Amino acid sequence: MEEEQHLSFFLEWYDPQSDQHKPYVLHYHSDSTIELIERYNKRVFLKRIRIPTVTLDDLVPGGSITVYSRQLTVLDVANEYTKQLVKKKATKALFVIRPKGYAHMGAIIKVLEQSGLVLLNAVMVQLQQYHMNALRPHCLQTSSATLRGGGDDAEFLRDVSVLVEVKLTTPNAFEDALGKLDAARLMGNVLICESVGLGIFSSPHSGSSVSSKQPMLSGFPTTAVFDNCTLCLLKPRMIREGRVGDILDEIVKAGFEISALTLLHLQINDADEFFRVYKGVLRQYHEVLKYMCSGPCVALEIRGEDVVQRFRDFCGPFDVQIAQALRPASLRAKFGKSNLFNAVHCTDCPEDGVLESQFIFHALASK
Repeated sequence: MEEEQHLSFFLEWYDPQSDQHKPYVLHYHSDSTIELIERYNKRVFLKRIRIPTVTLDDLVPGGSITVYSRQLTVLDVANEYTKQLVKKKATKALFVIRPKGYAHMGAIIKVLEQSGLVLLNAVMVQLQQYHMNALRPHCLQTSSATLRGGGDDAEFLRDVSVLVEVKLTTPNAFEDALGKLDAARLMGNVLICESVGLGIFSSPHSGSSVSSKQPMLSGFPTTAVFDNCTLCLLKPRMIREGRVGDILDEIVKAGFEISALTLLHLQINDADEFFRVYKGVLRQYHEVLKYMCSGPCVALEIRGEDVVQRFRDFCGPFDVQIAQALRPASLRAKFGKSNLFNAVHCTDCPEDGVLESQFIFHALASK
């Protein structure tokens, strides 16, 4: 009998007790079961089993999965067969939300999610001329008639843009997204690049003059200000269920200023360091850590006067049932399911707003 083909990936797990990174090979089978093999001695670490929280969409380089409380980082595909199948399945596209489209960023991302596009990366950036030069050859003519001639660069150089890298999950997802953006009259707020991602900006001859000491998010300097700010984390379920656009739309329409944005994968040690201040009040502390590391989050720096208190009120009580009873218009009331799956984290104490923003947008970005 011919042996079943399966997808294989290189992973590693950081063992805090031995302070070592332990390498594994994960086999992903056609029935969605997985198997873990110790990479170098070939011993079976985990026999073939189905883990409902681990899907093929989670197995992307740089991402992470959680298997029985162990957070494993996906390093790369393990063979040419997997490389070709993943490449065929995971066609990318890049949407650049223009500075003038800031107020519509939530609506634009909502359209992408509703069209079946999966967020791979998102980051708020201040583009430079060398970025525009790298971007120009890849833009669709429908979204960049003036950009191709260089006359439109000034808008991008003056203010921040949001880069959104997506994976196409169906053959028609890209065209569906374009049609919906056009129907919603949002096309003028976005540049669209087919079959590329943020990697187009990583050319070694890009001409960047950014200091190597500056914190970088997906290769870009952070736009975080670290002043009069609070932190919001959109939790993994919001990304999995395609609700990022909905929440961003609510935040912007409520009048809050989003000064920094990034999609990130928290590692368990980083999550523990960040949430340790809440350890005494979180009843499911270790479950919270595992959940926050189970998939990507979206982090936002939000600015304004008395913003910690105002945004905390906007998010609503931590307990979703209380939020639905007392603040039905709050984010947790609208998007939360339980205390663990309550949609968002927000800074609790006014003195912690800058500290939490610095942790995400400076300390983690500097690692």
